[in-house]
Amino acid sequence: MIPAVVAVIGALYLSGCSSSNGGTSESNAMPSRTTSGSQQAGTSSAVPAAQFDPCTALTTSFLAAHAWDALPPAPRHESSGGMQWQGCRFVAKASYGFEVQTTNGSLKQIRQKFPAAADLTIGGRNALRYEAQPDNPGGCTVNVEMANGSLYILVDDPDSYAGKAPCETATDIATAVVPLIPAGA
Repeated sequence: MIPAVVAVIGALYLSGCSSSNGGTSESNAMPSRTTSGSQQAGTSSAVPAAQFDPCTALTTSFLAAHAWDALPPAPRHESSGGMQWQGCRFVAKASYGFEVQTTNGSLKQIRQKFPAAADLTIGGRNALRYEAQPDNPGGCTVNVEMANGSLYILVDDPDSYAGKAPCETATDIATAVVPLIPAGA
């Protein structure tokens, strides 16, 4: 039963479908993002924070060690109004999905959009955690400060498959990923 659930959730997640948005890609950080899943992550020079490529930094062994390897990573490149995101979408064996992307969006810009965001420190870096759409349960985002933007982590776990609140899961992912960011990035 669990493998079937993982397959269905993974297929829906990788296709970008959501019951709340009619099958279009949805972003919690900024509205109306244009998505291109076919572009190779790490190939765009337009995302200054791309000194860190989540698609290559989160290695097969790293993903397996965290049980985040239910499906292969799906490269993502998105943009909206001068903001850009680049990274990968992942599906955990616990049947929840998440994105890890670099963005040129700063914590200051995120704070302006989400004034109620919680301040965190993760791996010695400033971070913000917020529910961009509180009326759509299951999503939580963490942005971690980088030199030219931030690391964006979005968790989509409406049924709490991870066994904890989505914001706890997002923080756990950020705590595991941030040490992979090179100094100065």
